[in-house]
Amino acid sequence: MSTERGELEAAAFAEIPQFVSATTLFQHAVADQLGVPVNDLHCLNLVSSGRAVTPTQLAEYMGMTTGAVTKMLDRMQEQRLIRREHDPRDRRRVVVVQLPDRLAEIAEFYRPMAAFLQERLAACTVDQLRFMAEFAGAAGNVALGQTAQLRRNGKPHATRRSARERQARPETPG
Repeated sequence: MSTERGELEAAAFAEIPQFVSATTLFQHAVADQLGVPVNDLHCLNLVSSGRAVTPTQLAEYMGMTTGAVTKMLDRMQEQRLIRREHDPRDRRRVVVVQLPDRLAEIAEFYRPMAAFLQERLAACTVDQLRFMAEFAGAAGNVALGQTAQLRRNGKPHATRRSARERQARPETPG
């Protein structure tokens, strides 16, 4: 392996976690400006991407109880971010839909980042764009897979004990 390649790999390993951390901090700052908890933005992203559209799916992705998701969705509905609808294919099922009411307001906070990305992407070759799209998709899927594995093998979410903890220390009626 060439020295330049090794240095570039080391730089990538160092920079990628910094990028993830910076975007997490940015999400918190956007949530603060909107006056909503950061989980609401994560939920909105899952809904708008179609990755999770039912309260149960949101609970699974976000590592929350269904009760906590219900409270979050109530709050988001009051904030005019989402609405709940009956699934047209199964009226017993509820789906969450993003409302257009605050899209322009939210988009304004992301505008500088979007402009930066558009400028940088415009300078890329088709092969570079393909690599970045494939890398981002694969890395996101690995992160989601690792998240699911941590929740399966450890604590499913912050307020619940893992199966191993429950077996080792059964809850006593209080």
